[in-house]
Amino acid sequence: MRKCLAIGLVGLVFFGLASLAGAGELRLGVQYDGWSATNTLLSVNGSEVSVPFSVHFKLDDTFGVFGQANFVGANYTGTADGTTASSYSPTNFSDSVIGTDVHFNNFGLPAMLDVSFNLPSGNQDWETNQTISNIPTEFLDSRYRGRGFGVNAMYGLSFPSGGDSQFGAAVGYLYSGSYNTNEIPDLALGDSVFLGVNRVEAFGGNKSSTIRLSTLFFMKTTTNGTDLLQEGPNLNCSYAFSDPLGFSYEIGGQFFTKADRAKSAGKPLKIEPFDSLGQRFYAAPSLAIGQLTLGGIAKYVTPNDYPTSNALYDGGGLILGLTPSFTAPLDGVSDLKFTAGYDFIIAHNSGQAGSAKADIYYNYWQVGTNYEIKL
Repeated sequence: MRKCLAIGLVGLVFFGLASLAGAGELRLGVQYDGWSATNTLLSVNGSEVSVPFSVHFKLDDTFGVFGQANFVGANYTGTADGTTASSYSPTNFSDSVIGTDVHFNNFGLPAMLDVSFNLPSGNQDWETNQTISNIPTEFLDSRYRGRGFGVNAMYGLSFPSGGDSQFGAAVGYLYSGSYNTNEIPDLALGDSVFLGVNRVEAFGGNKSSTIRLSTLFFMKTTTNGTDLLQEGPNLNCSYAFSDPLGFSYEIGGQFFTKADRAKSAGKPLKIEPFDSLGQRFYAAPSLAIGQLTLGGIAKYVTPNDYPTSNALYDGGGLILGLTPSFTAPLDGVSDLKFTAGYDFIIAHNSGQAGSAKADIYYNYWQVGTNYEIKL
């Protein structure tokens, strides 16, 4: 019932506003993702077929509304302990998102406010059950989301700095709500505060560069009201150069600090002795050749600081990938976009080969298409 109400709300809000919209965009796609692991004692693989849908309407030059939903069918085969294999084959809607973006002037400067709501139309056990085969999330984020009601709000200002450059500053708050999985009941993920600044400089031929610096501050994660964890602040920085008709690239890093952990249920939080998250560095080049774009990714995750004998040890690893895409214009208002990709991933000393630490190798591929239409 909850799922039907959430999907129905998305349809009511956005299709009901269609006649009022001055401009907008609709996207409907089909996506296949598949992966397999080698150097494991038992078979580890997975696949997902998803049908994502998103809409965005500009009611005028200052006010827009948007929404997205996704239907997913999947199959996961893997092992949680390295000795017993199991399979999981769920089919469900993912969580849905609706929101609004408002552009206005504040303090004599261009400003924006973005507010979105996560509607719990998904399966809240999906993300934990898929871990039997899923690629570690330090390399690839989970593509499915099934969580509680959440709110994400962000406010930003733009500061002209002379010439063709400008600075931006933003602050945001994410209310995560309750996770409520069967495995960990009444799990409340920690809320977070976002702070970010950037500098954008425009060049001729629609070229531009962007320098970004941001941080996230996390609140406590609890279960049944008991403190479990409070992650330390992280720092994200990047530099990007964009040429829509040629070569573009982005380089950056993510840096994590120590968390506060409870040694056991009911115990007070104390700062952990070692960093449990490794640092991450990446480079993402791309080349546009007419309607064809060749994108790539190289990402390195350092091992965390825990000894290999500790359950919190993570060996980090490397991901190398190539993602070509091709856009076929159909008419003046619609396009058909085709995407494909392959990533090779090394998870160092993951331990999934049994009791001994061993490198696990993942092959991950995806193919999909999106129909995009201007409204």
